[in-house]
Amino acid sequence: MASIENRGKIFSLFMTAMVAGLIFLPVVSADDEAKTLLGDFLKENNVEVEVSGEVAYYNKYIWRGFLLDNDPVVQPSVTLSAFGFEGGFWGSWDVVQDDARASDEVDGWIGYSFDLGFINENLSVVGISAGNTWYSFPTADGYTKELYVGLSLDVLLSPYFTWYQDYGDEAQGGADGNYYMVGISHSFDLIKEYGITLDLGEEVGFNNEAFIVGDGGYYMTTVGLTVPLTGTLTMAPNVGWTFPFGDLEDAADGAQEQEFFAGVALSAAF
Repeated sequence: MASIENRGKIFSLFMTAMVAGLIFLPVVSADDEAKTLLGDFLKENNVEVEVSGEVAYYNKYIWRGFLLDNDPVVQPSVTLSAFGFEGGFWGSWDVVQDDARASDEVDGWIGYSFDLGFINENLSVVGISAGNTWYSFPTADGYTKELYVGLSLDVLLSPYFTWYQDYGDEAQGGADGNYYMVGISHSFDLIKEYGITLDLGEEVGFNNEAFIVGDGGYYMTTVGLTVPLTGTLTMAPNVGWTFPFGDLEDAADGAQEQEFFAGVALSAAF
């Protein structure tokens, strides 16, 4: 029987191939009838479903202020959305293995989001989301699970707040702690006629005994571009800087340092 690591690699290759198919099919296929078959079926049955996929490449793996891997990584994902529900799979895998970190990962999640417009039209700018994520680390033979609740505002700077509660067993790879994230973002038209935007983001995360003994967090700045390539395909290069504080940078605990990271993502939605 294949090892846990090999099974994870096989799943990653399958998911990457599936995402790549979602992304490049509308570019390379000349069979428009085949491309619209599923969409026509769903429309005829009054079912609004969105399928999206992404393949991203980063020079290192940064997650909520933690440097999880110094190696370059590829991160594919597939998302299915309908009736306010959203679910899918996400993965992160080393492109090369130059260190001893076992950061390969496959996650699945499901969630529900809605706005408060049903209470009052003026409250339609207030968005609420909640869901659960299942994390799997095949190389390290670990796993955990996490609940989340988020609040967002569809106003200038798009502020948001999300609370994450990891309830996994620490002996199996869980964090058994809480994480709080707040941020803002804004996109500026850079070349309006081509739909190219400059995307800026600021985020602060606070870690309460999740993977570390004490408390700590990070400040993060991201700068990127959104470049439409076709009607469904988008390219998004971006760079970021993250600065840890508190116990997250304590050498005896989180041992995190200031990090610069960069990457590019290709995504498509149907």
